[in-house]
Amino acid sequence: MSNRGQQSFRLYIRPDYKRSLEAAVSSDCPSCSLPQVRRNLSSSGGQSDMVEAVKRHILNMLHLSARPNLTQPVPRAALLNAIKKLHVAHVAEDGSVEIQEDGQGTGNSAPPEPPSEIITFGEPGDRPNTVTFDISEEDGGSSLVEQANVWIFLKMSKVNRFKGKVMLRLHRDEECVSEKMVDTRRSGWHTLAIPHTVQTLLDSGSRPLRLWVSCPLCPEAGAAPVLTPANDELATGRDQSHRPFLMVALRPREEVAQRRVKRALQCDGKIRICCKREFYVNFKDIGWSDWIIAPSGYHANYCEGDCPNHMASIGSSPLSFHSTVINHYRMRGYSPFQNIKSCCVPTRLRAMSMLYYNEEQKIIKKDIQNMIVEECGCS
Repeated sequence: MSNRGQQSFRLYIRPDYKRSLEAAVSSDCPSCSLPQVRRNLSSSGGQSDMVEAVKRHILNMLHLSARPNLTQPVPRAALLNAIKKLHVAHVAEDGSVEIQEDGQGTGNSAPPEPPSEIITFGEPGDRPNTVTFDISEEDGGSSLVEQANVWIFLKMSKVNRFKGKVMLRLHRDEECVSEKMVDTRRSGWHTLAIPHTVQTLLDSGSRPLRLWVSCPLCPEAGAAPVLTPANDELATGRDQSHRPFLMVALRPREEVAQRRVKRALQCDGKIRICCKREFYVNFKDIGWSDWIIAPSGYHANYCEGDCPNHMASIGSSPLSFHSTVINHYRMRGYSPFQNIKSCCVPTRLRAMSMLYYNEEQKIIKKDIQNMIVEECGCS
């Protein structure tokens, strides 16, 4: 077959790129070689190559073939006025536009489980005007009290009623633990918060909570808190429906601790294990601030570093469990897992909200999912 009419071409790879690519290919995990690649390219335009990669990524996520060419941009004053009226973003005093990124700070991780709620009804106390609640924990574990309210029904009589308010108090061991001014114009339920009292009780060991209910001005107002009578047979059906109760919202202490201390491992130049490398691109610096209204830049974070065998089981994401299973068989020499190497990859990402001009010079607000790397782990 003749080659006439065909143009030949030659691909030339710069020596520094060649060394970097060879380092990446020789490794079973590309992200493990990123630090070496980044060092090799740091003095030869590697930063600009990263920026170009970020540009292509943003355009692909916005389904644009190239950056829009604005021939007739909207006047800035009109643009800011429309943004204010539609509440699509926040206009700062200096005229800059700030947009709240979707899911900022939480990523795509699952929301925390709702607290368990325990409802217990009052039992007769050993003294008049006292009521007892059993608030022992079902699992016997250590919990944090997020909410604890005693519900008491204040019943009004038809005589000796005056329009005003009375003070309703709860006492424990002669100490007032909660008080509230309540209305006496009509009968109704009232809540008194006692979270600290319940927390103290749980921390000291599960035992009944004994409360004394006082309302000094209730007789004068013709009001009376409906409590469990000493003899249930004396209680009417309506009084039984108005039986006081306690609602407690509990959350496991371990879950709260995990939510507080969990932070992504940041690359600082001193560690070699899998970590998150922060990389920020300012749209003004790359000449994109004319068509991207907000935000002002992109956190183009990425993952890099080594993944030793013990790192594969660290974490609580589904990816970590998958890695644990694969690593279990790989370390025991089972084929085909024995030749697989753990790789440093994103384990938590979050969305990025953007306000920009499209190719038709229309203003678009779009939430791009899984755009910003929040945490990294070993696959």
